[in-house]
Amino acid sequence: MMKIIQTRLSDMPSSLLAELGSYRYRIFSGDNGWSVPSRLYTPGQEYDRFDCSAVNWLIAWHPQTGICGCVRLIPWQRTPDSSQRAFHQGAAPVVACEMSRFSARIEVDPLLPLQLLWHALQLAQQCGKQAVICAATPILEELFSRYQIDYSPVASAQLQSEEHLFAIRIPVKQPVLAEMFPTSRCFRPEEVLPSLGVSVNWRRHQR
Repeated sequence: MMKIIQTRLSDMPSSLLAELGSYRYRIFSGDNGWSVPSRLYTPGQEYDRFDCSAVNWLIAWHPQTGICGCVRLIPWQRTPDSSQRAFHQGAAPVVACEMSRFSARIEVDPLLPLQLLWHALQLAQQCGKQAVICAATPILEELFSRYQIDYSPVASAQLQSEEHLFAIRIPVKQPVLAEMFPTSRCFRPEEVLPSLGVSVNWRRHQR
């Protein structure tokens, strides 16, 4: 059964952190061809300068496949070239966080991208945010259109953790997702992992 783990980087068991780094390397460096900065390089793992201790992570976990999806939430900061109008509604500033390193293996669960998105929005709302900001990829835009997810472009704004990717704003209030996942909840690592961070893939790597 698929479960979504919610944890901060500082609270993540070391073996889960290593497994997440390996998953990120396979997805983002292997499949997507992203480069890994040499100063942050651990063989076979992917990290970047935004992986600080207070960052929140959502990790999709399946007992047969181990990690099969993830998303990172970091504080959103305006870049110098961002349009001031894009971050305001009337006189009140829009409080948001950035959603990055978003990945979901749809062959494991076709609805996993939406489930991860829903949990990311719930977590953002719990942190007092009104919206999340993420990359406007064609795959996401197609998914949002199919399931009537409300979003809008953030004019002249680039993501701080993803160079050259332009941003969209997703409000935390999403009625369709609320109906799709009414009882879905997040789990702590110790509730899911067999022995505090020992995973299916991690055991295989150690052989």
